Amino acid sequence: MKLLLKVLIPVLVLVGSVFAAKTILENRPEPRKRPQFPTVQAVEATTLAKSNYPVVVRSQGTIQPTQSSTLVAEVTGTVVELSELFVVGGSFAKGDVLLQIDERDYTIALTQAEANLAQSSAALQEEAARGALAKSEWESMRQGKKASAFTLRLPQLAAARANRDAARAQVERAKLDLERTRFVAPYDGKVLEKSVDPGQFVSRGARLGQIYATNSVDVRLPLSNRQLTYIDIPASGNVPSSLLPNIELSATVDGVEQNWTGKVVRAEGVDAGTQQLNVIARVERPFAPGKPPLRIGQYVQANIAGRLLEDVFVLPRAALREDREVLLVNSESQLERREVVVAWLDEETAAVSDGLEAGAVLVTTPLSTVTNGTPVRATVDGKAPPRREGRPGGRGGNEGGASRSDGQGGEGQRGANRRGDGQGGEGQRGTGRRGDGQGGEGQRGANRRGDDQSGEGQQIQRNGNAGERPVKAPATDDGADEQATTENEQSANTKQNRGKGEIDRTNADEPEYK
Repeated sequence: MKLLLKVLIPVLVLVGSVFAAKTILENRPEPRKRPQFPTVQAVEATTLAKSNYPVVVRSQGTIQPTQSSTLVAEVTGTVVELSELFVVGGSFAKGDVLLQIDERDYTIALTQAEANLAQSSAALQEEAARGALAKSEWESMRQGKKASAFTLRLPQLAAARANRDAARAQVERAKLDLERTRFVAPYDGKVLEKSVDPGQFVSRGARLGQIYATNSVDVRLPLSNRQLTYIDIPASGNVPSSLLPNIELSATVDGVEQNWTGKVVRAEGVDAGTQQLNVIARVERPFAPGKPPLRIGQYVQANIAGRLLEDVFVLPRAALREDREVLLVNSESQLERREVVVAWLDEETAAVSDGLEAGAVLVTTPLSTVTNGTPVRATVDGKAPPRREGRPGGRGGNEGGASRSDGQGGEGQRGANRRGDGQGGEGQRGTGRRGDGQGGEGQRGANRRGDDQSGEGQQIQRNGNAGERPVKAPATDDGADEQATTENEQSANTKQNRGKGEIDRTNADEPEYK
């Protein structure tokens, strides 16, 4: 029997302990949960309205000369003189001598040619006189008979005339060679390339340099087939200048953006590699004083004036999703996805012709992944939405019998009197929470009595200040209990409220003691 008790007692104690632990765990108080406030996305938005949009086609290219010339030596000789203007980038006027080749050989050749011409002319005159004499002699001797060509010396006269003409041609050629020793500027322009120096011997056909006219410059601009549909390209060169499409070129010069205006004058063929059509734009007087010049080879951005789109919605490119969809804000401040028809699209702007209505609110803030019905707070045209009073989903503030009626976001008051009769003992608790309408933290004073077997207890005052000493009170005197409770409440009310919606953790509810 004793052995059985020794075995059963530990088992019973163990089972009882497990049962007690399970009971305590199942009946433990649930932790207070903080309210979950829904998050609302803040976005920028704008109100849509129809307007007319002038299409601007953007392209880029490099400046090239409208008219250029390559200087090639037409005679052989030594370069004896170069103009100070004949340097790369040098400017010259029409008629200026840019380069001089030694002309002495060609001067001698011209003199010889002129001498040959004089001899041929004299021989021609002599032969003509002989022919006239032969004719007169024949007529005096052979009257009535026709003389032959040889008798009249006609072949000799023709030969003398041919020699005279050949000598004259040699003179002209010598003059041309002499003129070709000098290179005279055919127009106002600049030097693009220089390939010769003074003292250098050049042969016929040698490249000496390159020049170009400065009255205008061109730029070749590639355009896609879609861009071409919005530009009226001239089909021939007889179109008046007023009907040609306008163009604006821009480039950064010395850190400052400069602009030039011009016209689209013609279109070239399609590039086989890129399948794009090249159009030629022309700028007149690119070197006019008062503004930076357009340099040959300079890279420029081009804006070509295209057609006018009527009654379209002009949107920022960032507001367009996948080039076919936009986000709208409906009357319930929720997102709505909408597919649209895009009439024109570039790097900055999109023109929508269908799928939207005037007055709709368009979201301009880029969003990654959204769904229909997502709540948002939209700032429309710079105007923020009105703020809501309080926090959505907050607690009502009725806890323990008092409500948040002070209008300052504070919690209500809790007054709870708990009585626990262990063996004749009583306990009271008075709790004060932000019920004074000032939004501060609540204070809690607790007055507890417990009569164990001796009939006396202690009254403990807990008001959020752990430094105050407990106050003893007689256990059997109800008046003393009331007085102690009143003193505790007055001490609690003298504390300043420290924050909105918070409760001093030192005043948390404690289990009653029996």
